[in-house]
Amino acid sequence: MIVTIEGAGDVEVDPGVPLDAMLAAARAPAAVWCGGTRLDGAHRAGRPPLVEGAVLASAPGPPSLPPAGPHLRVVAGPDAGAVVEATRAERVIGRAGGAPIADPALSRRHLGLDPAGRVRDLGSRNGTARLRDGRARRVGRLRRRLRPDDLLVAGGTALRWVDPAGSDDAAAAPAPPAPRPVALLAGLAGAAAGALAIGAATGRWAIAAAMAAAPLAVAAASLARRRRARHGPSPVGLEVLGALPLPIAVVGPPARARGVLRAVALARGAAVPGPLREDWMRWLDGALQDGDVRLVPPGDPPPSEAATVLDADAGAVGRDGRTVPWRVAAIAEPTADRLARALASRRPAQLPTALRWADLPPPAPPPRGTRRLVARVGLDADGPIDLDLDGDGPHLLVAGTTGSGKSALLETLVAGLAHAHDPADLGVALVDLKGGAGLGGCASLPHVRGLLTDLDPSSARRALLGLAHELRERKRALAAAGVPSWGAWESGAPDAAPARLLVVVDEFQELGALDPGFLPELARLAAQGRALGMHLVLATQRPAGAVSPAIRANVSTVIALRAATPAESQDLLGDAAAATLPATAPGRAVVVSPRGRTTMQAALPLADPRPPVRLLGSPLPPSRPLARAAAARWGRSDAAPPLWLAPDPPPGAVPAGALGWIDLPERRSRVPLAWEPRAGPLVVVGPRGSGRSATLDAVAAAMPGVVRLPADPREAARTLALVPAARPSALLVDDAEVACAALEPLVRGAAQALEEVARLVPVALACGPGWGTRWAARAGMTIVLGGLDRVEQALWGVPPPLAGLEPEPGRGVAVRPGGAGECRIVPVGRVEGRVLVRALACPAHLPAGAVGVAGDEARPLVLPPTGVVVVGVPGPARDRALRAAAAAGVAAQATERLPPAPGIVLVVDPTPARLRELGIVAPPGLAEHAPPPGRVLVGRDGAYEAAQLRGPAGPSVL
Repeated sequence: MIVTIEGAGDVEVDPGVPLDAMLAAARAPAAVWCGGTRLDGAHRAGRPPLVEGAVLASAPGPPSLPPAGPHLRVVAGPDAGAVVEATRAERVIGRAGGAPIADPALSRRHLGLDPAGRVRDLGSRNGTARLRDGRARRVGRLRRRLRPDDLLVAGGTALRWVDPAGSDDAAAAPAPPAPRPVALLAGLAGAAAGALAIGAATGRWAIAAAMAAAPLAVAAASLARRRRARHGPSPVGLEVLGALPLPIAVVGPPARARGVLRAVALARGAAVPGPLREDWMRWLDGALQDGDVRLVPPGDPPPSEAATVLDADAGAVGRDGRTVPWRVAAIAEPTADRLARALASRRPAQLPTALRWADLPPPAPPPRGTRRLVARVGLDADGPIDLDLDGDGPHLLVAGTTGSGKSALLETLVAGLAHAHDPADLGVALVDLKGGAGLGGCASLPHVRGLLTDLDPSSARRALLGLAHELRERKRALAAAGVPSWGAWESGAPDAAPARLLVVVDEFQELGALDPGFLPELARLAAQGRALGMHLVLATQRPAGAVSPAIRANVSTVIALRAATPAESQDLLGDAAAATLPATAPGRAVVVSPRGRTTMQAALPLADPRPPVRLLGSPLPPSRPLARAAAARWGRSDAAPPLWLAPDPPPGAVPAGALGWIDLPERRSRVPLAWEPRAGPLVVVGPRGSGRSATLDAVAAAMPGVVRLPADPREAARTLALVPAARPSALLVDDAEVACAALEPLVRGAAQALEEVARLVPVALACGPGWGTRWAARAGMTIVLGGLDRVEQALWGVPPPLAGLEPEPGRGVAVRPGGAGECRIVPVGRVEGRVLVRALACPAHLPAGAVGVAGDEARPLVLPPTGVVVVGVPGPARDRALRAAAAAGVAAQATERLPPAPGIVLVVDPTPARLRELGIVAPPGLAEHAPPPGRVLVGRDGAYEAAQLRGPAGPSVL
């Protein structure tokens, strides 16, 4: 409530605050007078006369409340709105005396009003008239009793007699029903016939006339009473203004026109906008629109859009092309302020527009030995509102448009429950599809067992499977306890029963877009929740069509904040009440529960109360969030186990033999990801930059002794030839599509050759999505990294719920014969592994007697001084080989064909075509289509190996 304190201004006060506390907070200790009543220090706000709109001052003043007893109210004249109460002694009404009225047409002592409601004229100059039932009668020196609605006209002032208690006996008694005209006519006809009969029989026509006159008088009185009952007293002055159509133009001198404008505003209970607004209008509830009331100077024509013209000078009302007389009612500004405050004092108790959770009294604790989830969330006309998830649940629906206070209400509900209940008794799962902006403040609560936002859509499935797992676990626990329901378990052994679970979904209409399987799972949870100690709170902006019948059937309580359209309100409540809630009061809501229906103001989730006395317009002190206060209260409690695992793997190294981690959300666990070579090859699929090479590095770290397929085509071909005999722990092939394309000139059917090798040794290969899909069928495990579209993922065996992961290096889906799961590869850095074929490059430290390097080990090539033949067509390649031999002290001979005698030969330019021409059958990986300078084939007794000769100017490095 709002009152005005002298020296402080308007002050907002909580009902029940003692006067001493109010004055101390406002620093106005002397303002103890409220109107004509001196208040003591213990007088509480809200008790008359200290009500809405009251004025506290250091001296007596005009009454701050409308009179409760009989009184005269000035309804027309220059001092309209004034009130004269009937007191114990006769009151003098005029320009002087105890109730002065600012009307120059009144005498100083014009009227006298006694305590019995009788008036007399005190010898006034202009006289006094009383209007009753449309008839005027002069009031003289003799006292005349006033009846309710009687009108006195004195000078330029009209006063209406008002008796709220109905002190006039005749007026207070219920009037007998006026007979209908047909019945009256029938009675009159009967009376006339009877009178004629008596006159004709007796001859005494005087008696017959008297008999006929009495019914006529009764009929006339009845008809007059019926006319009064139908029409009532005619409105005068102020009483006319409330029903006049808008816009209204007030014509007249500025001071008088301004007084009429005040009368219009008070009659309609609405403030005037713009420059015409006056300070006292802050006490009015309504507001007129711009242009609804205009002031027009004398002589100027009224605006053409005016539906009503009030002529404050001539005393006339013009509308619909007609002008009728009007007793001008002009209200002075002090009177307007007093009347507006009186209107405010008669307002029914209103809900606050802003309320903190800490402003509410704490709820009563539940009975010992019980576990009831009760949250105090707001205030209605009868007091605090509690939401009981047992009595009002098990599930709640909260709906409201943007800006209606929905997220704040949800936070108050969640944090309030968390503040009142130990984490051992309550767990909370939050699904916030506002990116965490709605319920993110509650994430720090120790009760929270999971937070899902739409910023990480891939986590929707793990949350879904986590909830399904929780349902199964609770069913098993309930069966093991041998009780029919969670309530029975808690009643028998509340300490043994696991915690209740509250699942809160903000903007749940978006769940279908996040994961199509979520809504059916919610429906299942709603159907089974009561028996398993689980509760749903679903919040949405658009309830129509978003709440399935399966869910709606299990929702017992609806909290409807402001709805965007009447149709949405109709869907929620069966009427349009939610669409009419004020936009200026976020948190105002209609609550429909098994206990009935009410309108409440939801509390903000703030843990520190407002000061009980607040200067209006001054900023409120800051407050701790309720969630922070609840977290601090239970800070020493153990954190609740999560319902679903976070997508990030645990920090640190993985166990030996593992590549990373794989999630099993249906079992709410995360286990090391390992490749079993006996099950088949490992295929790593993904676009470039997705972590394919890092995955092969993880394989190399997990399986010591791996061999990597070299990038050089000759070395790769030679490695493929050596792998079956070398028996490495695994052969790693990076960029398999590129490697096979490079191998194809040397190894026909390179992809098929790689498959043949995979039958003999374990193979782990990485490739793009468009190559080698046939490997998916025979793979022991396929790791599909992020960045592929859904069609590509489906081709590689990714189930639809796991498709569409956010691209991130090392994150993907591991597809195994037993199922699929999201996985994370832990980076380990480059691990080389074994090398079967080394690059043929002459190092700087090559011995002086070596011709070059040769063989798979790239060992120094030392030739005997004689018996060496260089085979090749004349040209630079053969000449280079001869110079290299000569530089090492070897006397070599040159020829174009292989010599018949066995010995050492150096075959230059060892292309496949040249070797076929010479009839040489060389092992795979020795021939090259474009050998580099200095590349030769060294033959000893029919066995060949590749070699690289020294360059002419020093070491040759490829």
